Amino acid sequence: MQPHPRSRALPALALLLALGACTQSAPAPTATPSATPSAMTSATPSAAPTATPQEPVRVEVTAGDVTLEVSVPGATPDHPGAHVTPDEQAGTATVTLERSAVGDADPPTITLVSGGTFETRVDGSVTVRSDGTAVGGLSAPRGARLTAVDGSRLEVRTTGGTDHEGREDDEDHGDLSTVLGTSSVASTDWGDREGGRSLAVVPTVWAREAGQAGTDLVWAELVAADPGVDTATMHDQLECHAFGAPDKDSWNLEPWRPDVGLVATMAARCNPTP
Repeated sequence: MQPHPRSRALPALALLLALGACTQSAPAPTATPSATPSAMTSATPSAAPTATPQEPVRVEVTAGDVTLEVSVPGATPDHPGAHVTPDEQAGTATVTLERSAVGDADPPTITLVSGGTFETRVDGSVTVRSDGTAVGGLSAPRGARLTAVDGSRLEVRTTGGTDHEGREDDEDHGDLSTVLGTSSVASTDWGDREGGRSLAVVPTVWAREAGQAGTDLVWAELVAADPGVDTATMHDQLECHAFGAPDKDSWNLEPWRPDVGLVATMAARCNPTP
């Protein structure tokens, strides 16, 4: 007797059900949370703020038509390190720098802002020129020197307690000062002296003390007032008086004296003869 077809299918169906019960389905993948930026990168400390370099204190100096600017590194508005004493009647302005403010690493500077150029002189003074003509000057400071950076800027540097001629400075621990002057002739008077015409020149106090810068300005003012003064012998006589007799009441210049050169003029005590 043949088994019924349905009875033959039952064993196969049971086998399939058994296989399905033994096989477990793979678990569904779980979502992995994305890493936050703070978890992905280590925290970077913020950079410390950079200190802004302190601007130097700037002090304006004016005498006559000349204006300067003194710049003092490391100073503050409450303690500028530079002080100005103007004297309009005398045509001067005194610049005083505290010695502690004058360092060779970063020295104070003096800038000519009114136009023209600086001319440093051998004696340590500085002449201010406009179109080649002297219009003012700075006296040589004691214990310091004025060094040209360019035509319109000077550095103030200490000289180790000596003046421009290398002599010991008794005030090497005191403040430094230089005087800006723009007026050098107090009066002039033509007359007859020692057998000829003579120009009596009375210099200002600043011109007597400012060295070559003062002499440059005296000459410029004399020539501007009377172009006939512009001769070699008159200039040599002026240089001789300024160097050898700065405190004399008047510097007498005679156009009739011979042109023998500055050395011979000085040897003749400023009065060369034919």
